[in-house]
Amino acid sequence: MGIFDAAKAAVSGNKAYRLHVDANKLANDGKPREAREKYQNALKLYDEADRLGVTAQNILQGYAVLLMREGEFEKARELMQRISKMKGLSKDDWFQLRLQYSIYQWKVGRLDEAIETIGRAASHKMNGTIYGTLGMYWVDKAKQTGDFQAALEFNQKAMDYDDEDAATLDNMGQLYEAMAEAEGAGEKAEEYRAKAVEYFRRAYHEKPRQITTLYYLARLFHRDGQDDKARKLLSARDTLYFSAVCPVTREMMEALAKEVG
Repeated sequence: MGIFDAAKAAVSGNKAYRLHVDANKLANDGKPREAREKYQNALKLYDEADRLGVTAQNILQGYAVLLMREGEFEKARELMQRISKMKGLSKDDWFQLRLQYSIYQWKVGRLDEAIETIGRAASHKMNGTIYGTLGMYWVDKAKQTGDFQAALEFNQKAMDYDDEDAATLDNMGQLYEAMAEAEGAGEKAEEYRAKAVEYFRRAYHEKPRQITTLYYLARLFHRDGQDDKARKLLSARDTLYFSAVCPVTREMMEALAKEVG
């Protein structure tokens, strides 16, 4: 790569990164159409920078994250594997890389490997992102196996770490809802559902636009015949950006809205 290409790669990469950050803000502010346009432009510039040989780890990692958000999981995997072979990666670089690679593994159905990979990231440091993401993996594992103990234990540790974290509160809500479903009917099932509603309400208070919280809380309200409350939550759906990483899709949200009426 020549000096000219290196300079152009850096310019394109930095522009892409700035667009990526701006798009995240638009998505958080309830402007999904504007966010999508910026995400698409960022992807084009990331691709250009990559083809020109950009070597900045933060640019390439940002590209991989956005590829996953847009559903291009295998392309993101290839890019993350290339990053892993780069020299001079810091401990924080490895932390982010393992965290993101675990998300790839989770999305392609390799849950046990995702738990193992994020565990290696957690050995470097534990923070809210690790607690929220690994807590979600344990909830998914519990849903698959019907064994809720490990998920309860880990998510309780997450609550001890930060009992106002929206992702952790949402994980607890999903866990208790899954326990209620496994229980079926009866007092215990209703007790679990009441706990799920409580945790989802708290998550909603902390982060009113968290897609999983809106969906599962609306579904519980609908089940209990509280359709006005469900409609209020679902009315926000047109202001939400549904990334491919999110376990609740726009189609799921629209189907629930149609069912509620």
